[in-house]
Amino acid sequence: MKKRWCRMLVFLALTAFMLACLMRILCVKSENGASQARNLYNQPGNTIDVLFLGSSHVHCNVDTRVLWEQEGIAAYLLTTAEQPVWNSYHYLLEALKTQTPKLVVVDMFGPVRFMDDIQEAWLGDNLDGMRFSGNKWKAIQASAPSDHMEWMLGFPRYHDRYDDLVKEDFMNFWWNKKLLSTWKGFLELQNHAALTEPDISQVTESLPLTEKSQMYFEKIMEVCEQKGIQLLFLTAPYLVEETDQMRFNEISRQAAEHGLLFKDYNQPEVYREMGMDFSLDFADHAHLNAQGAVKYTTHLASWLKQNYEIPDRRGQKGYESWEDHGVAVRDHAD
Repeated sequence: MKKRWCRMLVFLALTAFMLACLMRILCVKSENGASQARNLYNQPGNTIDVLFLGSSHVHCNVDTRVLWEQEGIAAYLLTTAEQPVWNSYHYLLEALKTQTPKLVVVDMFGPVRFMDDIQEAWLGDNLDGMRFSGNKWKAIQASAPSDHMEWMLGFPRYHDRYDDLVKEDFMNFWWNKKLLSTWKGFLELQNHAALTEPDISQVTESLPLTEKSQMYFEKIMEVCEQKGIQLLFLTAPYLVEETDQMRFNEISRQAAEHGLLFKDYNQPEVYREMGMDFSLDFADHAHLNAQGAVKYTTHLASWLKQNYEIPDRRGQKGYESWEDHGVAVRDHAD
């Protein structure tokens, strides 16, 4: 009887192991968020000093290589396409399981532009990369209108990807952890769009966030206060609209009430400081190209060091992945 039970346990363990390996291969790899979230677990524990949360306005605009090379900032972009603030909150909780950031930076484009809309096209990027846990279940309940268990398991959604597999799909294993850890979430864009610089400097009115966004906005502040983590709210350069700016004004007001900063990179004087040229530095209406990202991140790196206590980790033991970071996983899969 004991041998029978032992054989059964071994069989179940091997089956579970094979399914886990199959899921690692078949799961969708996307540098619009799913890969950023999944790669969090490859980062050396308690090494991320600056954790970025928010939308693609972060992972297409903030060049983590510049942050490191200019100021020695060990930053990671835990961002997803059109990330709503409730997913920012749950990703913060997920990161705090393995990391102790000195500063959390939250991009606020999602909650000012998309309100409480469910961005179904980006649900996979917002949910797939997070590991199975109670925190993921809560993020799914806050994000997905239906099929909660399907989103939790993941496998039912991508079990038929066999014909779409590429070399990159076979890299998502623990023996590649050191290599995978060198990527910090930045997605470099090479496109070019000639845009006209917006001017919303005269917009002084305010509009509130939705009730749901406001609740999670406050939850993020509460967690950071409880953990003693510095917190910054941010918006990157883009073709900002008047209603966007009105909500940014409200975010700035509330941040100030809590003794926090809101850094608005859509002000004419800040464009001048960065040397931002809307006819050259953008990939599209919402994202910077590689040249623009360097300008933006160079200014941001200096501003962060001036306003927050962030250590320079260059040359320190345990930060080797930042010394060789910035190489996207796809570069090793070619």
